[in-house]
Parts: sequence; structure tokens; C-alpha cells
Amino acid sequence: MVRLTHSLWVRMMSVVLIILAALAPLLYLGVSRIVEDGYQERFINSVRAYSRLVADQLEALDAAEFERRAGAVLDGVVLSGQVVFAQIVDGERKIHSSITPALGAASPREDYTFGQSPDQVYYISHQVRRPDHAVVLRLGFDEIPTSERIRATQRHVLLAIGGFVAVSIGLALWLSAVIARPMVLLQESAKRVASGDVHVQLQSHSSIREVAELNLHLERMRQELVGTNEQLTREIAEREASEHKRLTLERRLLHRERIVALGTLAGGVAHEINNIITPILLYAQMALDELPASSDLRADLQRVVESAHRARNLVWRILTFSRQSDTQAPSTVFALRAPVEDALALLRAIVPTNIEVVFRCEAEGVQLTGDPNFVQQVVFNLCTNAHQAMRRDGGRITVTLAAEEDPGEPQLRPGRYGVLEVSDTGEGIDPAALPHIFEPFFTTREVGEGTGLGLSVVHGIVESMGGLITVRSASKLGTTFRVYLPVAVALSNAAGAA
Repeated sequence: MVRLTHSLWVRMMSVVLIILAALAPLLYLGVSRIVEDGYQERFINSVRAYSRLVADQLEALDAAEFERRAGAVLDGVVLSGQVVFAQIVDGERKIHSSITPALGAASPREDYTFGQSPDQVYYISHQVRRPDHAVVLRLGFDEIPTSERIRATQRHVLLAIGGFVAVSIGLALWLSAVIARPMVLLQESAKRVASGDVHVQLQSHSSIREVAELNLHLERMRQELVGTNEQLTREIAEREASEHKRLTLERRLLHRERIVALGTLAGGVAHEINNIITPILLYAQMALDELPASSDLRADLQRVVESAHRARNLVWRILTFSRQSDTQAPSTVFALRAPVEDALALLRAIVPTNIEVVFRCEAEGVQLTGDPNFVQQVVFNLCTNAHQAMRRDGGRITVTLAAEEDPGEPQLRPGRYGVLEVSDTGEGIDPAALPHIFEPFFTTREVGEGTGLGLSVVHGIVESMGGLITVRSASKLGTTFRVYLPVAVALSNAAGAA
């Protein structure tokens, strides 16, 4: 524990020292530059203003006494203590202060930057207008006092930054000692929790609010982890139960599909047999009517007619089996939303977890005439077809209910229709297979995975209810089925009257 605390303290202090070592020189250079620029700017502005004032005094002198009085003005400027050189240049003639020595033929250049002259004198020139011509006033100002003030201020800045660094190091030492111990305690407790001992409480007392909040949040996380194993166990059990239920429902669905296929096959066979029996019964009855009552063939023909009637009754029973929904379910007025939601409730228990089922109802109160079980079968078959197309990569099935007035489909009569739309995000339908999807026993799945009757049953149901089904599909963009079903006449008339 002591070694961990010392290690954390060393790391924190190292970070603080690196930051101070990087920032302190930059801070000193920046502040020094600001001080230097400020003093230089103030010096230059003051000498320019002062020299302009001297030039104005010289312009105000009388022309007859200019030379005599100009020397006196220059002497006064030098005696003020600010100027160390004063001179007036009038062509080849020069007038200078009697207090300062003349510089000879060489005239000093005008300075534009503080400290550029090696003699530490700042030279500046101004034109002095006279009645007939102009002369040049040259003044030199001592830079030494300003340079000394700059250096003194820089020393003060250095001392202030040194004090700041010392105080920062002291505060860093104190904060490191305050933060290191509770953080190490948290680290040790977190290691024990991570190793599996989730019942260890995280208790680290600290006067720093952030550290205390960190301890509080970590303790809450630990408390949540205490019940994680039990929660995961329950979720696994629920998942297994849900998977078992899904498999059961899939088996029931496959059984239902086999029953539907058998019914369709039986219906087709029954129709063919009925077509054969009808002429047999017709011609046998005609022959029986033409024979005299005493003929020995009447008994044989009578047996043929009776056998044909028994065969026809058998055919009708087969047709009744193949059309159980037509013969057992009466036509009623029902709300479209209810059977759709019932079918989706069953579907959500069947589809894999990687497929999302979304239901949207954009039109409430749409009512249809017919058997609600038909609508359930339509929704179930379309959604089953969609989820089987996405079972490998997953995706989303969206079921939408809406209502449209005169949808504009050429196969539909004008009127109000309930619209059931089922769309998926699967691979889409092959364009070559699209014209055949509603044909009985047509399927693109492997043997044993489908009967090819789902969409044909849907197509038959929709047509029996006076509606229309359309499909729109694109490769990699999914498939959308739209089912148009006419609304109940009574509801449509009531809506038109309103």
C-alpha cells in the first residue's frame, strides 16, 4: 500500500513539474515582452509629442531673431533633462545647443525603433516651417532611464513567477498527498471486485468532492453488479423458454402449411374427379331412362348411378375439407387493426431476436367485411415470408395500416380501401422470380424449407375479399407488399354522409 501511494504521488508530482517547467519560461518571456513593448511605446510616444512641441515653438519665432532665439530654445530643451542632443539644420548651416557639443558634418539618422542606436540615444527629426523655406529640427533623447526601468520590471516579473512556481509546487505536494491515498484505496477495492469479490464495499473518505463522488458512483456500480449473476441466470432461463416456444410455434406453423398444402392438393384432385364423375353419372342416367322397366341392365345401371352419387358425395366432402374456412366462417364486419395485432403478437414469439417487428397504424377505425381469420393469415404469411428471407443477417419488418380513397390501381374500382403494407429490409426478390411468386407451389427455397403456397394462399384470400395485392422489390433494398381491401359498405356510406 505504501509503495502504491508513493508511486502515485511521484507520478502526480512529475506531471506538475513538467507542466511548470514548460509553462513558466513561456510565461516569463511573454510577460517580459509585454513590459518591454509597453515601456518602449510610451517612450516613443512621449518623445514624439515633446519634439513636436519644440518644433511648434520654433515655428512661432520671428524671422529676424530666429537664429538667436533658436539657440536659446535648444538650450532650454537640453536643460529640461530629457534631451541630450539638439540641432537645427538649415541647408549647409547648422544651429545647435551651446550646452551639447556639435557632431560635426555627420548628422545622426532618425530612429524608428527603441534601442537600435549603439550610443543609447533615440534620434528624431521634425520639419520647422519658415516664411520662405523649411529647416529640420533634430533631437536626441536618452534611452538609458527607460532601459533601466524595463530591466527592473523584468526582475520583478521573474520574482513573481518564481513565487508562483513555488506556491504551485507546494499546492501540488498537498493535493498529491490528499488525493493519492483515497485513490489507492479505491484502486485496491476495485481490483478485489474485478477478481470476483463483489461484496467488498468501496469506502474511501476524502475531502475532495470529485473523489467522494467517484467513490459513490463506483459503489453504486458494485451494488448493481451484486445481482448481475442472478439476473443473467433468469435471462438465460427466459431465453431458453422463449426459444423453446419459438420452436414449438415454428413446428405448428410448418404443420399448418402442410395442412394447407394437403387441402389445396385435395381440392385439385376433387375437382378433377368431379369432372370425370359428372359425364359418367349423366350418361348412366340417360341410359337408365331409355331402358324398359323389364330390362336386366336397369339393375346394373342403377348400381352405376348409385356408385357415381357416392363418389360425388365423397368429392364434396373433400372439397369441404379443402375450403374449411369458406364453409365454417361467416362474413362479418370487423376492425382491421385487431386481427393484424393478433397475428403480430404470434409472429413476435416466432421470429428470431435479430429481426425487429415494427407496427404502425396511420388510420384508426378502418373496418372490413369478411372473416378476420383471413386477415390474420395474410399478415402471418407475409411476415413469415419476410422473416425467413432475413433470418441469416437480421433486419426489420414494418407493418403499416392506412386508408386510401381511390388508390389509383387500375385493377381496383373507385372507393375507399384499407391498406395493409408489409415491408422488410432483406435481400429482395430476384426479378426473374417476381412474376411467379403468387403461383401455387412456386418457391425459391430449398427442398423441405417451404411449400410454395404461402403467397398463393394470400393472393387467393385477397381476391376473395375483393381486394388487390401488389409487390415492389429491389436487390439489397428489401421487399414491400401492399394489400388493398375494400372497407365495409356501411362505414364507407357513413363516412361519406358525414
